[in-house]
Amino acid sequence: MSNLEFNSQNVTRLLRLANSTSVWQSNTQTPVQIVQAGYLRDLMLVLSGAVTTVTTALTLLDNFAPWGLLGNIQVNSNVQAGLINVSGIGLNWINQVVLGLEKMGNSFDTTNTATPGTTAAVIGIDEPQGGPVATALNPVPSLYQVPLTVQAGASLILPWWIPLAQKINTLDGYVGIWDLQDPSIQMVLNYTPNTPTTSTPFNIVEGTASTGAGLFTQAANTATIAAPTLDILRVMYDPPLDPANDPEFGYVHSWYEELWNTAPGGSSTINWRALANSGYITRLIFGVWNSTTSLGVADTLCNLSNSINLTVGNNAPVIVENINEYRMRSSMELGHQITQGAFYIDFLGQDLTLQNVLDTFVAGNINLQMNFSSGLGATSTGKVIRGMLQALMQ
Repeated sequence: MSNLEFNSQNVTRLLRLANSTSVWQSNTQTPVQIVQAGYLRDLMLVLSGAVTTVTTALTLLDNFAPWGLLGNIQVNSNVQAGLINVSGIGLNWINQVVLGLEKMGNSFDTTNTATPGTTAAVIGIDEPQGGPVATALNPVPSLYQVPLTVQAGASLILPWWIPLAQKINTLDGYVGIWDLQDPSIQMVLNYTPNTPTTSTPFNIVEGTASTGAGLFTQAANTATIAAPTLDILRVMYDPPLDPANDPEFGYVHSWYEELWNTAPGGSSTINWRALANSGYITRLIFGVWNSTTSLGVADTLCNLSNSINLTVGNNAPVIVENINEYRMRSSMELGHQITQGAFYIDFLGQDLTLQNVLDTFVAGNINLQMNFSSGLGATSTGKVIRGMLQALMQ
């Protein structure tokens, strides 16, 4: 397998083209047909809508918020269903990890403690991470950073990036590009708004305290967005003039979100086991929301020597870390820390090779475990997201 010809000069051209704009119609799944043209690499989603509050400013208390505004995001093809199946929170974690590892480096500020922009016209405008917070300076756009409080009348703008292809240098480039020039291949994006409201204006508040849903919290419980829209953008290539220069279409890269096999509620140890014979695991992203604190699990509960524990086969250790060791690894690999309560393991490495990926056909009993110094709250929740390299139609 090789993409050398496809990556050569003057063979193709990278394009960024609008697909469509979808208006939220209800709180149920909404399908969006992806235009059948070109060789598709990524999709980009931008949610926008005007925020209204009746009394007080909107407050962001859940550090998984506000990415839970999309409850589920799926990308399906008629030749292989389930390419992407994640929550809005999960896709934001994927963005933080993959963009940090491969593209942007030290660019995220996930602390949600920004003060500039809280009374401005646009939510998500602030100084870059590490920069000053003085409002006298001209802020720069940072859509991934959301202020703690938001005034009525502000415009909510939230981005999600859906990486359909994965760059793997062992295979000379991107794997998982989709040939939508082929009329027999159809692709659909399905998104489901996460709101109790069935029509506009949609409620974006989950109550006076967080439940882990990734929405806003507010005492008045009255914040809405009116007729929000979702813009869908395609990142794609022109097909080469010579089909011999096409990329390798025989493999796909997928992202699947699952629950921990052990329910986090009340537990001090939780486990997840990989599905056997399902492909090659390129990355794991996982997290826990603790109902005791109504936040992502705190570092103080992850101070055991084996707080993060990945084993294969006959419990052979692959990664055993406490929280400080994990934080050090994250700083070295990403240049920043992702959202509190979320964690990751990268098997592609800085060189993006297949040397350390987990082969579920060979390595049996792949088990991820988290151990906490005390039990989690009774209604705690969590998720595990696996990036997978798979043969088409496998």
